[in-house]
Amino acid sequence: MGVGLSSGTGRPGRHLPRRDDPIGSLTGGLCERLRLRSGRGGTIRGGSGRTDALAFAATIEQAAAGLSRRGLCLGDVVGVLAPVSPDRFLASYTVMAVGGRALTVLPESDPETQCSALAETDARLLFVSEDMAERGLELAERSRVRQIITFGSALGTTPFAELLLPSPDGNGYSPARGLFDNGLLGYENTGDGMFTTLYTHHDLLARFAELREELALTPDDVVGVDRRGDEATRHALVALALWTGACVVAGDDCPPPEGRSVTVECSPEPTRISRPDRPR
Repeated sequence: MGVGLSSGTGRPGRHLPRRDDPIGSLTGGLCERLRLRSGRGGTIRGGSGRTDALAFAATIEQAAAGLSRRGLCLGDVVGVLAPVSPDRFLASYTVMAVGGRALTVLPESDPETQCSALAETDARLLFVSEDMAERGLELAERSRVRQIITFGSALGTTPFAELLLPSPDGNGYSPARGLFDNGLLGYENTGDGMFTTLYTHHDLLARFAELREELALTPDDVVGVDRRGDEATRHALVALALWTGACVVAGDDCPPPEGRSVTVECSPEPTRISRPDRPR
């Protein structure tokens, strides 16, 4: 079974960088920006709770350092098996922050397709949500995956928290150093084999810039993302919301904050459905 590889959006990298643009990856520089905007950092919410955007961005940087210590190299493919949730975005942004390529392994795909996607892209590492750990172990037996990192705990897997441990030798790692070999990988099982699509950093940043112009997000917006829309657009939209200081609600079972409503949806193209109903 062969792999067909296409470029992502086909958008040229014509957007001039701004001081508040991502550097190297969609979250490169986000942590520093949020530290300078204390009190206006926004949140990301899932079915299990909420996380302040600053804590979320800092976790990405810590986890990226942990992946770097484990030998992840530029261009390496890492699978991400999780429903649309903060965990899915955390894993993908972390992989891209180290210069890797995050392969979204769709939970709704059948096991044969999931296994083929991992095997054909030569993924050796797999992030899984706690509820998908058993499936992840099954896929590892049938592919080249050698390590599974779980958001939670499951026998035979590595807890995500281990990536956040301090470096034994004190060496740091900066994920904002111009890692342009990163990106997102999507896949489609066609009659001729597994066809993968790479959305490069330039593709994602171009989409980020377009959404910024189209949506004019403010810190008072609530951005809702679920299974509707394509993965690259979802990641660009969530990153934009985090950079803006807006609130993100991720997943079908995640309600907006009390007293507020979703103002922007990814359905399937990001659309403004209302203006913020009250300031924070």
